[in-house]
Order: sequence, then structure tokens, then C-alpha cells
Amino acid sequence: MFNRQLYKQTAKKQLASRKTVPVLATLITMAFLVILGSGSEIQSTAVSNAPYENGTVWDMQTVMFCFSSTATELLFSFLTVVITGILTLAECSLYDRYFNTLEKISFSEYLQGFSRWLTGALAALWFSLWVFLWSLLFFIPGIVKAFSYSQMFFILAENPKIGVAKAMRISKVLTKGYKADLFVMGLSFFGWNLLSIFTLGILQLWIQPYEYMSFTNAYKSLKMHALRSETLSESDFQA
Repeated sequence: MFNRQLYKQTAKKQLASRKTVPVLATLITMAFLVILGSGSEIQSTAVSNAPYENGTVWDMQTVMFCFSSTATELLFSFLTVVITGILTLAECSLYDRYFNTLEKISFSEYLQGFSRWLTGALAALWFSLWVFLWSLLFFIPGIVKAFSYSQMFFILAENPKIGVAKAMRISKVLTKGYKADLFVMGLSFFGWNLLSIFTLGILQLWIQPYEYMSFTNAYKSLKMHALRSETLSESDFQA
């Protein structure tokens, strides 16, 4: 049932002659993450350059400096998760529109996705919390659960009235038996992402839309299969 080649081929057709808005959306996402990453790196450098004597912080002023710097690092990590969630939901909403129509999509439709910033932030925090808790058991369960919850943002983008917790429950149902397929599909973009390094990330402006659109197609297929097999019903996708 899971046909990653079909999803990717369809994505190319869906994006053909309509790449401008997805490229701009990707550029915005990359810009935000670079800014947050730079801020976090500056804080890490500040902590590592704090004065030590025989491996021990030697005065209360330095202790307080390190404490405040660590707190700032945590704040940057929190903001990164939240902002990533907001950006992800906006992008998933955009690609949901691309799936539903072959008409030109305006940049304003992408911006509309930010109106649900709170849902995006909560989804990212909820997702990160559960992946973190499962990762405490061992690294592998965390990865498995990440794929189990991977459809959350697609579900929320398509169904604005659904809550974050319910979206996670639906995602677990949709991905049951298909987590390995989603993992392999992610790996299929590895070559492109590796090549992007040699372009200083510029190639990501085209790779990420292709990847997002492909996974949007995969989500729609998983949903259709769940409905046809009566694993889920249309009522499950309602508030």
C-alpha cells in the first residue's frame, strides 16, 4: 500500500511551475532556525569561556554567570522547539493546499498558517515531550515514537478543530505498520540532503518543498487506507 516512489513522483508534478511560495516558505524557516542556532551557539561559547581554576569555577560572580547562561541556553532550546512547531504547521498547511488544488497558491495563504501559532507551538512541545520521555528508555524507542507521532502536523493542518493530543492518537493509528516505510522514505532524501551541504544549504530551498510535498502525499494515502479499512472513520477527524 505504501508507495514512496508514487508519492515522490506526484510531488514533482504538484510543485511543477508552483515552486516560488514553497521556496520562500523554506527560506523563512531556514532563516529563523539559523538565527536561533546562532544565539544558542553564542551562549554555549560564553559558558565555555567562563574563568575556571583547577577545573572549578572560582567565584560567585562566575557561578551566577554560568547559571544565567545555562538558563538562557534552555530558553533558546525552548524557543527553537516552539518556533519550529509554528513554522512546521504553517508549512504543512501550505502543502495541504497544494495537495487539494492545482491552482496557483499565493504567499498570503502561507502566511495564514501562522494564525494557528499556538496550536503549532503546543504540538511541538507535546511531540518533543513524549519523544524525550521514550528516549529515556533507550535511543531506539525515541526514534520509533518520533515516526509514530510524525503525522501530527499533517493532521492538524488538515483538521483545524482537532486538539494536539487527539492528533497524536490518530497519528499512532495511521503509522501502525508503516513506521519502517516512513523511515525508508526519509532515508531516500539523504543523498539530496548530503549534496545540499556542498551548496551551503542553498539546495534545501528546493529539496525541502519536495520532501514536504512527498510526505503530505504519504499522509493522505495513510489516511485513505485507514478510512477504507475502517481503522478510523471520518468522525475521528472531527473535534
